[in-house]
This record gives sequence, structure tokens and C-alpha cells, in this order.
Amino acid sequence: MSILNVEHLTHGFGDRAIFEDVSFRLLKGEHIGLVGANGEGKSTFMSIVTGKLMPDEGKVEWAKNVHAGYLDQHAVLEKGMTIGQVLKSAFDPLLKKEERMNEICDRLGTADPDEMDGLMEELGTIQDELTLHDFYAIDAKVEEVARALGLLDLGLDRDVTDLSGGQRTKVLLAKLLLEKPDILLLDEPTSALDPELTKEVLEAIRTIANDGITMLTVTHEIDFARELSDRIIFMDKGNIVEEGTPREIFNHPKEQRTREFLEFLFPADYQIYI
Repeated sequence: MSILNVEHLTHGFGDRAIFEDVSFRLLKGEHIGLVGANGEGKSTFMSIVTGKLMPDEGKVEWAKNVHAGYLDQHAVLEKGMTIGQVLKSAFDPLLKKEERMNEICDRLGTADPDEMDGLMEELGTIQDELTLHDFYAIDAKVEEVARALGLLDLGLDRDVTDLSGGQRTKVLLAKLLLEKPDILLLDEPTSALDPELTKEVLEAIRTIANDGITMLTVTHEIDFARELSDRIIFMDKGNIVEEGTPREIFNHPKEQRTREFLEFLFPADYQIYI
């Protein structure tokens, strides 16, 4: 089943075309790696897919009832918030329903008979919804995801403003997972990180990918794209030059521009055997 369809997408800034007539689709459970040189429109493309930017032409169509989780590297983590509080904020909609449920319970003692019927009906609806979404297991879910991404070792009571860039990214990834998206959209998740922190973040994403979630990743980490992607899309000068499996793209590229790109990255031998 197709989760995302992109058709004839064109966008530019001023007289400069960022990309032209870009089309592809993303299937459920698929991992797509979008690669190419810097400045070739990959991040602009992601901004359009997430709805932050409107394209000049073309359309982006999501399947019905798809919840997309976007890793926002610039998300503000407020001083004084702990790792545990940030992770638990993934359940804010349910926590607000719990607050409403408590308000109803407080009012039941003074409600008149006519009001009582409506309050009891609303209370039952909220209780059913909380039970359906395993609300009463939130703490266990937070601990499970934190353990999987190596955050328990940092301590869930640690202030998020004391974290390194890589640790911060892992917290944001964990929060996304707890929100249970149907697809993860990752735009340069290792941007501006040193090699050690990059390794930590990539390991966390590797853990997520192994759970079978659909992923669309813009990355300059070629080894990462090769390892975790089912399909690679190579963009150059605003166009999709070539797409295929990692083996097809990295071992047997069909297009001259793809070969030139790989030879630039790996001058000794552009073929990456996998």
C-alpha cells in the first residue's frame, strides 16, 4: 500500500529551480534514503512533504489517516524539563483527557440529574479511549523506548539542556516513537554532530528501522543510507537522476552523474560491496 505519493513536484527560489518534475511513491514498511550533494533540494523537498512549504507545481498526497512523525532538529527543549518529561509529553493528548476526566469526577457530586447523564456519558467515552490507547501503561512504555535508545543510562530525571547534540537527537527520536507514527521523516538526523555522536544517533535509528516502521530519510551519510534503505533516490540539480536498491545504485549505477558522485566520495573505488 502506498503511504505517500509525490507527483510532478516543482519548486524554486527566484530564478533558481531547486527541483523540477519530481515524482515517486513510498510504500508501507519501506525505507527510502534520499541522497545527493549539498544544495540539491533534498531538505527543501522534505519541507514540502511535511507541509511547511507549498510547491510551485505538483502535489503531495498522503494516504488517509496516516500519522507522520517529523524529526525537527530545531525543536525547543525547555530548561528544567527532564528526559522523562519530554518523553511523556508524547502522550499530551491523553494526559489532557485524563485532566478532563478528573474535572468530571469532581463535578459529579454537585451535578443535577440532567447534567449527570451527560457527564457520565462523557466520562465513559474518555475512559474507553484511555483504555484503548494503554494510557495506564505510559510509564512502562516510556521506560521501554528509553532503554531501547540508550537513554536510561543517562537518567530520565536529567535536564535536557545538559545533553549533547547527539543525546538530544535521541530524546527527540524516542518521543517520536512514543507518538506511534506510521512513518518517520528524518532530515539530516546527524547534521553538525561529531563522529562519536553520529555513531550513537545512527545506532538509535538502526534500532527503530529494525522494528519495521516506514522511513523517509534525507542524509549525507552514504553508509547509513546503504545499510538501512530498501531504495535509494539520488538527486542532482533538482532532478531524480536514478533510483534503485542500494546494490543497484552503489554497485551498478546506470547514470553517468551517479557514477561521478560516487567516484567523488570514494575516489579509490566507488563500488561499495554489500
